[in-house]
Amino acid sequence: MSDTLKFLFRSNDLQKTNRYGNNPPFIESTAEHTFKLVLMVDYFYKEFELDLDYQKCIHLALYHDFGEMDLAKDVDIKEKSDQKIHESKDAYEKDKIDEMANLYYAPIREYYYEYKEKKTEESLFVQAIDKLDAVVHPLTVGEEIMNHELFATYADKAIKGFPLFMPIYKELKGIMRERYEKWGFTWEKEYDAVFEEE
Repeated sequence: MSDTLKFLFRSNDLQKTNRYGNNPPFIESTAEHTFKLVLMVDYFYKEFELDLDYQKCIHLALYHDFGEMDLAKDVDIKEKSDQKIHESKDAYEKDKIDEMANLYYAPIREYYYEYKEKKTEESLFVQAIDKLDAVVHPLTVGEEIMNHELFATYADKAIKGFPLFMPIYKELKGIMRERYEKWGFTWEKEYDAVFEEE
């Protein structure tokens, strides 16, 4: 089999890795999330009339989760707060990126590390959208949010890194607050602290 076909076969595995694997109503594949991310990058790039490298933004969105290939499931939000699990996943992803870059398509490594290092405006833009999707997706499910105490501030840091998203994030937090009250969760003062620093 040619390297091109091997790459296509391997890329197909992105749809086998589940996000929110511990919470069946919320499950989506890494491929589904990546599609939404690319869609949102295109939309917000034009909406904000950004002077960034558009092609790079799309590439960062496409390859940001390539290291999750072959995972039985992605690490859920609560597990991300466990340093040991987080470090283990990071090591797995780096190995998978090296494998994919060395065997099939070298630029994957460049895009993956630019996204992870958050040193360019393009990477900060895509990071913010990635975290924005992590808020939007669970809110569209209509079920009670899991790990609500972590979920409420999950995207704060990334949104602060690209503050053009603050107005839409404030609107999202308003929806989140209404849902929390409906579900009987306390809306803590620190959940809105990200807006006090504007």
